[in-house]
Amino acid sequence: MSDDKTVLGLVGSPNKQGRTNQLVSAALEGAAQAGAPVELIHLADHVVQPCRDCLPWVCQSNLKCSFPDEAFELLSGKLLSCGALALGSPVYWWDVSGLVKYLMLKMFRVHARGGPLNGLPALGLAIAGGTGNGLISGLRPVYHFLQILQMRPLAPVPATRFDFDQALARAREQGAALAGQRNQRQPFASVAERLSAYDRLPYLGLDRFQERRLLAGLVCAALPPEAGLSQGLARAEALRAAGDSLAALEEIGRVYDAGVELFEKL
Repeated sequence: MSDDKTVLGLVGSPNKQGRTNQLVSAALEGAAQAGAPVELIHLADHVVQPCRDCLPWVCQSNLKCSFPDEAFELLSGKLLSCGALALGSPVYWWDVSGLVKYLMLKMFRVHARGGPLNGLPALGLAIAGGTGNGLISGLRPVYHFLQILQMRPLAPVPATRFDFDQALARAREQGAALAGQRNQRQPFASVAERLSAYDRLPYLGLDRFQERRLLAGLVCAALPPEAGLSQGLARAEALRAAGDSLAALEEIGRVYDAGVELFEKL
């Protein structure tokens, strides 16, 4: 492959100056510092139209939408020609934005069967910038998209406003990794290999308690030690170990609420 393969960053937020943009930009900064050409695109500037799920399903064979969609033509072309991808979305109600979803669904419809992105190095970023809820749930649709299109995944970067500086640093590290892999695409040899690669990723297999425990832990880590909330985390874990999942979630909720209240006062 050519050594000028671009690391493409897609920002899936309508807020062009927000944290999603900062995360994706940080990944591209890391890639650029590692010597890769980079390109940043805001999906808000290229809004893909909803898939019409039309029949007969001709787009899977002619590889284009049957209806005019300049945004999809541009974005799909960028995806098919890039060397690596960093895709970021804000978390809205524990899910990705509509801008991201429309692109995903049309890419599934047109390109999932053909596998033209098999092995493309890819990174998913999600920012739960308000409450922090959904910091992992919002990543799962992104990695589902990468998996269905057979991209080679890097470990995800979940982010909240409570640990945003650390998330930016991690995004830069992963961006540098994308730069190193962009000319060494490694296609999956089988479905089993691909599924195994995604099953080994951190965070994505967390259940609801574990996700809430992670979030509460991030809030607590952003507070001074004298805040004294670590005992609540320990109680929640003990309740979970004893099999009382409801009480464990309730205790995590109390720790989280108390932590956010203190955080807002800092």
